[in-house]
Amino acid sequence: MAFWEKITNRFAKSSAFFAVGIEFGQQALLISVITRQQNRLQWLLQQRLGIDNWQQSLAKWVKQHHAADTPCHVVFSTNRYQLMQVDRPAVEEQELVQALRWSAKELLSSNEEMAVDYFDLPAQPTGSNKVNLVAVPMTLVKEVSEGIIHADLDLQSIGIEELSQCDLLEPTDQAQITLLQEPGEEVCLSIIRQQKLYFSRRLKGYEQLSTYGLEQIQQGIAETLSLEIQRSMDYFESQLRQAPAKQLLICIDTPFLDELSQTLGQMLMLETHLLETNIDKAEGLRISPDTITSLSAALRQRNGAVA
Repeated sequence: MAFWEKITNRFAKSSAFFAVGIEFGQQALLISVITRQQNRLQWLLQQRLGIDNWQQSLAKWVKQHHAADTPCHVVFSTNRYQLMQVDRPAVEEQELVQALRWSAKELLSSNEEMAVDYFDLPAQPTGSNKVNLVAVPMTLVKEVSEGIIHADLDLQSIGIEELSQCDLLEPTDQAQITLLQEPGEEVCLSIIRQQKLYFSRRLKGYEQLSTYGLEQIQQGIAETLSLEIQRSMDYFESQLRQAPAKQLLICIDTPFLDELSQTLGQMLMLETHLLETNIDKAEGLRISPDTITSLSAALRQRNGAVA
């Protein structure tokens, strides 16, 4: 997917930091900074900047933290783009993006100019030939690109949440199911193997999850989520012809995350954990719905950089 391709900055200098990851949300920019010392990565800083006048705020933040020329990866939050599965146009590879622009124009019913790209999934049902189309307002892509470069960060990539989470996980032959949720947003259910996205869908109706009590979580919410997960597992095994997933990783917007994780594990008979990463963390930093996307963005540098 070309959103992930490196945007070259020939004049970039070395930086004291290894990478900056930015989640570009509806209300704020969430920033994660990681360093590398003796081949160990450390999550060093986390920052939130309001969306109003974000370009000036970001430039000021970069100057204050001496972060100029740090490799930077940006991920749009789910409310900033549209993702859909469409039939793959019968054209040559080099003509595919142009053909998909016409598909997007028909499907989106919007007069706004969109930046369109796509990515393939590693496995599809028999007889299926589809691609995942991503559409982002062109004005937004331009605004973000110019703002990041103006702030003196070394812009490497712009991506989406579904793909970004793959960079947080360690590569493994065993399929992993993830349940991720940004505060107040839909739940994103994905199945990942060897850091490749095999399946993803968004679950509506959970936007107010943070307001629910423990009893609601352990009974109604856990039951409906377990049904959605089971359906997705069945599809993964029967339609995509993949070995069963054995592990469920969770990062959801609820104060009862431990209880939900335990209940889902019992219902599904899966090894269930709160989503974590193996890098070091500065005191006070933890993975949460507020930090997971920006941290995943920063870790893109680990997977794309030369050790």
